Amino acid sequence: MKFLKSHVFWFVVLGIVIFVIDEQTSDPLDTIVVDAALERQVAALWAAQVQREPTAAEIASLVDDWVAEEIWRRESIRLSLDEEDEIIRRRMIQKMQFIAEQEAELTPTEEELRGYFQANQERYEVPSSVSFEQLQFQSRDAATGALSAGDSLADLAQPSMQSRMNVRQSPLQVASTFGPEFTRSLNSYDSASSWQGPIQSTFGWHLVKLLEKNSSSVAPFEDIRATVLGDYTYELRMQAQTDFIEQVRPNYDIVRKEE
Repeated sequence: MKFLKSHVFWFVVLGIVIFVIDEQTSDPLDTIVVDAALERQVAALWAAQVQREPTAAEIASLVDDWVAEEIWRRESIRLSLDEEDEIIRRRMIQKMQFIAEQEAELTPTEEELRGYFQANQERYEVPSSVSFEQLQFQSRDAATGALSAGDSLADLAQPSMQSRMNVRQSPLQVASTFGPEFTRSLNSYDSASSWQGPIQSTFGWHLVKLLEKNSSSVAPFEDIRATVLGDYTYELRMQAQTDFIEQVRPNYDIVRKEE
């Protein structure tokens, strides 16, 4: 077999072997597939932005742009630029969380939503509130003396930066404006059409007319249904993420190294 001694024969054989090995070990990053599905995808994205279908030339240009971007992406992967990048890491985490959440049934029935509302009523409690009118005076004696002034009482009050009319203020709001002592005194009064006081605040002395006093209560379900639905959906999403982690955690060996 003279051909076995031929340099040309072995050169060809060597070339074939190298080709086969290269095909078997070629980097998948070297192959970019452009097919009809990709063309439809870029065309649909373009049409959604421009509000008309692209021409054949525009599709070709869009595909060329996509190929250039894909080359940039793959070259960055080849250089491991995606590693140790916190922004990329967070984006990948968000995508996986989104995928995990899609497995959960996030649309409750009306019965389930009302059941969730009943079990979590403390979240939807409306705090107690008061509506009152106040006038500020320079001293306790001035405020006390003004009580007998009748209709001209307001004329005796001193100018104040605080609002005269305060509508549906929570105890926390009243205390943050007038102080805790004023709030305690105000809460001891009953609603009345006449002026009461004087009571002291961080600003001085006041006469007050307590117009309305509301106890804390749970908001009606119909009024806050959208809020309840948002809370319910959020909890389901968080639970879906927790379930996903618990499901795949056994696939990983967690190795903790001491410093």
